[in-house]
Amino acid sequence: MHKHWENPEVIGYGRLPASANVKRDGASLSLDGAWQFKRLPHPPENDQWLNEDTSLWLTTQVPSLWTMDPEVPEDQPIYTNVLMPFRGEPPHIPQNPTGLYRRSVDIPDPTDRRWVLTLEGVESAYYLYCNGIEVGFSKDSRLPAEFDLSQYVKPGNNELALQVLRYTDSSYIEDQDQWWHAGIHRSIKLYETPRVHIRDVFARPNYDEATGKGALNLTIRLGDDNRRCLHHQVAASVSDSGGKDLYAKPLMGRIEKSNFYAVTGKGPVIHLDAPLRKVKAWNAETPNLYRLTVELFDDQKNLLETIELKIGFRSIRIEDRQLLVNGVPVLIKGVNRHDHSDVTGKVLSEADIRRDLLTMKRHNINAVRTSHYPNDSRFYELCDELGFYVVDEANLEAHHHYAQLGDDPFWSGQFLARGMRMVERDKNHPCIIIWSVGNETGFGANHMAMIGWIREYDPSRPIHNEPAICEQAVRDMWDENQQGTDLVCPMYPSVSDIIKHAKESEDPRPLIMCEYAHAMGNSCGNLKEYWDAVETWHGLQGGFIWEWKDHGIRATANGIDYWAYGGDFGEWRHDLNFVCDGLCWPDGTPHTALIEYKSIIQPITVEKAGRSQYRILNKQDFEDLSGFTGTWIALENGVETGRGALPQFRTPAQHYEDFELEKIPRRAAVETSVVFEFRLKEKTAWADSGHLVATSQVFLSEAKAVTTLPAAANVMAAENDDILTLSTRRQTLVFSENQLTSWMCGERELLDSFPTFNFWRAPTDNDGIKGQPNQDDKAWSHWLKLGLDNITWQHQLDVRESPAKTVVIQNSTGRCSGGTIKVRTDYTLAESGIQVRHRFQLPKAFNDLPRVGIRWQVKGNLEEMRWFGNGPHENYIDRRVSAIRAVHESTVTDQYVPYVLPQEHGNLTDVTWLQLSSSETRLIMRSQQRIEASASHYPHEVLTPAFHTYEITPGSSTWLSLDVMQRGLGGASCGPDTLSQYRIGAGRYELSYELECDLL
Repeated sequence: MHKHWENPEVIGYGRLPASANVKRDGASLSLDGAWQFKRLPHPPENDQWLNEDTSLWLTTQVPSLWTMDPEVPEDQPIYTNVLMPFRGEPPHIPQNPTGLYRRSVDIPDPTDRRWVLTLEGVESAYYLYCNGIEVGFSKDSRLPAEFDLSQYVKPGNNELALQVLRYTDSSYIEDQDQWWHAGIHRSIKLYETPRVHIRDVFARPNYDEATGKGALNLTIRLGDDNRRCLHHQVAASVSDSGGKDLYAKPLMGRIEKSNFYAVTGKGPVIHLDAPLRKVKAWNAETPNLYRLTVELFDDQKNLLETIELKIGFRSIRIEDRQLLVNGVPVLIKGVNRHDHSDVTGKVLSEADIRRDLLTMKRHNINAVRTSHYPNDSRFYELCDELGFYVVDEANLEAHHHYAQLGDDPFWSGQFLARGMRMVERDKNHPCIIIWSVGNETGFGANHMAMIGWIREYDPSRPIHNEPAICEQAVRDMWDENQQGTDLVCPMYPSVSDIIKHAKESEDPRPLIMCEYAHAMGNSCGNLKEYWDAVETWHGLQGGFIWEWKDHGIRATANGIDYWAYGGDFGEWRHDLNFVCDGLCWPDGTPHTALIEYKSIIQPITVEKAGRSQYRILNKQDFEDLSGFTGTWIALENGVETGRGALPQFRTPAQHYEDFELEKIPRRAAVETSVVFEFRLKEKTAWADSGHLVATSQVFLSEAKAVTTLPAAANVMAAENDDILTLSTRRQTLVFSENQLTSWMCGERELLDSFPTFNFWRAPTDNDGIKGQPNQDDKAWSHWLKLGLDNITWQHQLDVRESPAKTVVIQNSTGRCSGGTIKVRTDYTLAESGIQVRHRFQLPKAFNDLPRVGIRWQVKGNLEEMRWFGNGPHENYIDRRVSAIRAVHESTVTDQYVPYVLPQEHGNLTDVTWLQLSSSETRLIMRSQQRIEASASHYPHEVLTPAFHTYEITPGSSTWLSLDVMQRGLGGASCGPDTLSQYRIGAGRYELSYELECDLL
């Protein structure tokens, strides 16, 4: 057998030319379901397996991946980011597990009909057999291949067989940051057509935004052999959603002899072109679709075949550093999306795809990059219907051999075919506004061949090609290779990078970040700064966050469910949890970062415009605000005091409108704010009426400092063997070994241990990826070098008593490899609590810290939680736009955020007071300054060493952290680190608060 899997020049054979996905009126049979399956460690040496008795084979479901099948333990999923999953150099494959598939299918009499088999997606390549005869071979695991079985099938029972190879030479150019799998991951179907049939339709619906008029240009290609289509006719009609025809009569075309003239003849192709008086344009806000119907008649005017597809009228062009859709410079509020299910791997049902898209739409996302390969056809149909701008990307990434293959003529056919076949299948979808020629594969002649073909075939869409402007690890080429990409599309630029480009570059292309804000774990800090820049600077048009979903795979350890990642399947080469870098958990549940993104890109905002005046901004690109209802909610010190309906706004897109609101009372010493909520007025294709689209909070007055607890006048003090006991009528404090070790509220103990100064956090993935080498430049490595995880403390106590108050002064010295820390803590006793003041003095080496604060280990039964601060979800100093400052209620248990790799979580910013309580006891923290705080059953000592959620269990205590500040989140797992304004370092800091206890 020829090793076609090690020959890049063999792309496939026996396949039909790629064509547009359309709905046909002929019979169609799904071949999804049960197939017989056998796994081999390598490809068979001959075709004898076609005659094997399959009674001992496994029964598997198609679509499915044998790497996800527990009955095939020899082959497991493998996760790598850059490196290949095997040792070798292109095009050689040193090992190649192979799956054999067989099933039978009944076909009625095939005489005078044409039977076509479609395989939507197979990883990585396969040979196809019908009734024991080889039909063909195909590579490219993310695009469909079609085979004409007409000469192989017979009436009645027919046997189909597939030999699926896990790896091929194509694996070197399918080296994406994802799991390596094997199997049939998309559907298989068999359909029939007449012998003379409609092979392909290319619909070019154009839109003139100045007049609202449309025009339709059609290229219809017939499938024919021996010119039997001569004098056949086609009729094309277009109807709206109500079934009304746009043309008075169908557009007609006919195959003439001239179609086959030598030199000038173009074969069985018909071109139709006709204007339309008025059409409703397609865009992501109003995805208006029309039904195109094409009928084929023979030379006797007998109807042979009918096909249908959805089309949308819109225009795309680039002018003055702007990407224009229907003449409007839209902002790309996008995400990168891989196919992934935590249960089935890359096998997705239509319901799975729809769920992803609905969640995106409900979080104000309007664009998707199909990173890094074409998706299932149904994905594009749903994007057409729901309204998304799509960057359709060719299945091309050679990250491990980044600069090696783009200029190698040995690979040119594979490069070109992947672009051509993608465009041919997807060309009719209005959602696709940009073609991408791949990802992280360098830039060379093979790319330019693909780009040249696409530009000539479909000049209506611009080209995306990130390596053309940014060779691997080079960030100063953004103005180069303008023939290689129509966009400046960098990966992971900093905010200052894109602002500098907007201010200084004369490049005529718009800048759209193809990847930014790496959403790994607790992440996506300073999204606001990116979008402030995008909304401020001409030529910046948004981007695609990396990425949509964590790629964890559902697994069980010690009887506990968890999500597995690289290395959990025994792989000898892997990249750990770098595959878990999404805005959602693997099951599609949104991370807090997605909630933040929703708020930052929301289509409506409100700001203060005067004493009783407000300004509403419509940030939509096309629609006015008549589709939304608004509500105002007045808050005093975070508690609702009134609400009402806002007037119906009809503010045009990209405009603002001022309005007045009834005067909201502002009382002295009270913080007053107004929250504005905007919801869908009516049900849409993606959400019910009442769905919350946008929220803004406007502050009207600031609160004065809260009243402090009065100092206790009559404190009883006793000292015995270095144990200091201080008592009032309602509480007792015990200091042992110069630390506060007991705090009794009445007869109830509040503490499980003494409070500890806190300069550590369990590292987020952005702080440093646990287990990954080469992390020396990350914050976590810096903290370890400073010894922040191993500070030794010495404490001295000094009691100062007077008739008015009693103060315990604790002077603390902490030593670590980074230097010496000095902290003075004043405990002033009140009748039912304590006033606490910490003054920190940090050495110069502490130039970048996780946090500065104190941690109280209190009783775990203090479970109920209320606070006045930002919430209701976790928030950080550089990720808090989505948070509302109000009084929130929760539990300590619910503060746990189960990131796939355990890490810092649950922080709250701008906290004024926080209450923990049980059925018997209440503990309240109040601060005269806004501080950061959190309460958790998971201390950082448990989180820091853990690699999986099943490795950790909640402690019996509640750890209450109070911080001057915690470091922001940033994006340094793959991109810029936390901005300087969101870091804390050496110097002097003060943290003051009071703790009050109550018996209930």
